Amino acid sequence: MDYTLFLILFLLHPTVPTVPPFEPSTARDQSVVGQGQNQKICFYEGTPYPLGSFKPAPCKDCVCSESGHVECADVDCFDYQCVDKVQGPEDCCPVCPNGQNCKAPDNSLIGYGEEYNLSENIVCRCDKEEWGELKASCDSKK
Repeated sequence: MDYTLFLILFLLHPTVPTVPPFEPSTARDQSVVGQGQNQKICFYEGTPYPLGSFKPAPCKDCVCSESGHVECADVDCFDYQCVDKVQGPEDCCPVCPNGQNCKAPDNSLIGYGEEYNLSENIVCRCDKEEWGELKASCDSKK
């Protein structure tokens, strides 16, 4: 996740569960055993992480600090409205591959704000309803 996006999400939704402080552990990191270096690490839910940012789950961003604190923020997803949302197994938030849209009575996708000719006499639009939901509305052509 882009750091700027993370920062914006964090500032908008500062629900940050923190893990109680503890002494940072010094452990031999397996990736540097051959070099003989020791690194400070933090443990989060029983798993060791190096200092800096880490992502223990698709919707959680965490930071391991020099002082041994682990701070995490849950990622809030913006709910784009579409009828064809997809979400990959490693993705936190669903996405709308065709942008905001709704379906015409014949199941054709209509982009938000666009018109679709259902027939010679009927045109459909994808507009927002009173509560912000996208809905196709169809009328006779004039």
